[in-house]
Amino acid sequence: MINIFEPGDSRQFTFVSSVSPDGLPILKVTGLAGTVVNCITSIQSDSTHYYTMYTMPTSQGYYVGEWFAQRTVAGSAYNFVKKFVFEIKEPITP
Repeated sequence: MINIFEPGDSRQFTFVSSVSPDGLPILKVTGLAGTVVNCITSIQSDSTHYYTMYTMPTSQGYYVGEWFAQRTVAGSAYNFVKKFVFEIKEPITP
């Protein structure tokens, strides 16, 4: 299911991990063509829960949100990536 938001809406996006990453996760928002719209460092809620408040783009269309975090264990880096698609759409007034 794709979430639909209105242009300019502010929403909270969350990242939850089973282990704490080395640093704060980053939320990158791109258009479907891959153009980066925004890149935001999250805020830590506790050692495995993070969030960011994001104001949606004003252009209608589909976007990809991608969380990225990294954890190093015994010298090896492990990436945590979570992607989701959302749509920006003007409301239809009757």
